[in-house]
Amino acid sequence: MVYSSETKERDFDLLTKAIDASLSGIIITDNSQPDNPIIYCNAAFEKMTGYQRKEIIGHNCRFLQNDDRGQEARLVLRRAVDEGGECTVDIRNYKKGGELFWNELYMSPIKDEKGNVTHFIGVQNDVTRRKELEQQLRMKQSQMEKQISDRTRSLQESEAFLSSIISTVRESLLVLDPDFTVVSANSHFLKTFKVSQEETNGKLLYELGNHQWDIQKLRELLTEILPTNNPVEDFEVEHDFPHIGKKLMLLNAYRVELEGQFKDQILLAIEDITDRREIESVNLCPSLEANQAPNPQVAHNHHG
Repeated sequence: MVYSSETKERDFDLLTKAIDASLSGIIITDNSQPDNPIIYCNAAFEKMTGYQRKEIIGHNCRFLQNDDRGQEARLVLRRAVDEGGECTVDIRNYKKGGELFWNELYMSPIKDEKGNVTHFIGVQNDVTRRKELEQQLRMKQSQMEKQISDRTRSLQESEAFLSSIISTVRESLLVLDPDFTVVSANSHFLKTFKVSQEETNGKLLYELGNHQWDIQKLRELLTEILPTNNPVEDFEVEHDFPHIGKKLMLLNAYRVELEGQFKDQILLAIEDITDRREIESVNLCPSLEANQAPNPQVAHNHHG
């Protein structure tokens, strides 16, 4: 089918009007001329850049970069022009008034019937808002990662600090998880009850030492009293341990209620008051004997 010159002219005019009506900025460059100058731009490109058509035509599109020439996107564009290929880049451009905007540029070659690149067409969109949102998202992500890192370090420092306190306290201390599994035990507990860390940490409290700690009053404290009375102080438990004998213990229990890593963990302090109670009993005996001894004066009066 042969097109008349009039038909070709009408089609070209229609195509030009369609390109001019596009919301994307569009330019065409002439690759046959030195420095590949712009020979066409649509109205959207003028609006995007702030330049008028007469200020654009005849220039290479790098004029939009001002002095910001150290961009990696320029190398991508240069390689595409040299190889006669297409590419898509996000590149920093500057409007006539000097305002920075991010230009999403798609560039494609136009070839003649022999395959030679005669022109390039560039379709461009202002993606500054998208870039700003991406930057804000990266900043928020970075801030969040820093907060998490700081929080993790703070928790680690707090845990190390608490561990050092627990290990030096001169009474037996256990840290239990909500299921009463031992998270940690201090050295005083290990020494007093003659157990090792391997035998204690990660074990259910009631199963420690071949179920030595499966004590009814201890279960009562943790499952019935502590949930409704936090903390529990000076709770007496007496138990006969196979290897160390009968012990009278004073228990203090506290369940962590604050939100965070340690929520619902239980601190259990165990004070062995066996010796103290025996001493108190011994000291109490003389006074009881004195109270029970007959009064000499009363006895004399009675015999008199």
